[in-house]
Amino acid sequence: MSPRALLAALALAAASCADTERLAPLAARGALLAADARVTRSQYNSFSCLTCHAVSRAAQGQRVLPGAPLTGAARRPTFWGGEVTHLREAVERCWTGFMRGVPADLDGPDGQSLGAWLDSLAPEGSTEGTAAVTTTWPRVVRDPGEGGDRARAQAVWSRACATCHGAIETAAGRISPLASVLPRDTIVEHCDDDLAAVGYTDRQAYIRAIVTEKTRHGSFLGYAGVMPPFSTEALSDGDMRDLAAFFRCP
Repeated sequence: MSPRALLAALALAAASCADTERLAPLAARGALLAADARVTRSQYNSFSCLTCHAVSRAAQGQRVLPGAPLTGAARRPTFWGGEVTHLREAVERCWTGFMRGVPADLDGPDGQSLGAWLDSLAPEGSTEGTAAVTTTWPRVVRDPGEGGDRARAQAVWSRACATCHGAIETAAGRISPLASVLPRDTIVEHCDDDLAAVGYTDRQAYIRAIVTEKTRHGSFLGYAGVMPPFSTEALSDGDMRDLAAFFRCP
C-alpha cells in the first residue's frame, strides 16, 4: 500500500471511530426508547418497538412475533415483505399504524436516537440479519377450515398471543385494558352479524374468517384496531386453524 493510500485508510478509520463515539450516546438512548411504550407520547399506546420485534433471533427464542428481529435491519434492502425500500418509511408504519405516533417526531431527537440504535445493531462488515426478510400477508385470506385442536392452540397462544391479550378467556396479564378479551369480545362483536349481508351462511366459517382476517391483516386493511399482522411465515395456516378453534358462535 502506498503512503498516500495508507494515510487515507487511517483517516477513514479515524473518522469511523469518531462517528461511532459521537453516535454511542444516541444509540444508548435509542435502546431505552425501543423498550418504552411512552415513546410516542400517546396515552392510548401500549406498544414499544420490542413488543413486536426481538433484538436478535437468539433473543426471540420460542416466541412468535409479528415483526422481524432488528439486528441488521438498518442494512436490509427492503422491508414489509418487499413493499418498502426505506428504513424511515418502515419505521413510520409501526410508529403511526400501531404506536399511535406522529410522523414528524421521527425527524426529531427520538427518531435520531432510534435510528442510531438500529444502526448500531448493523455494524460495518457484519452480514447478520441484513438479508431481506420473507413475509407474506395474503390479500384475500382463506378459511383455515374446521378441525382445529385447542390443545395445540394453547401452545400457539402462549407463544404468539398472550403478550398482548393475556390468558385465554380471562385476559390475565394482557398488555393493556384496551386489548380485547378473547375469544369473548370477538364472539360478542361478530356472532350476531347479519351473515347474509356479508355473504356467509355458516356462522362458524364466518367467525373463523374474522379471526383469520384480523390476525393476518391487523390494522393495515381496516381490521383489528392497532393489532400488528402475523405473516404466514410467523403463523402457519395450521396454527390459524388451531387458534380458530377457540372462537365459536353460540
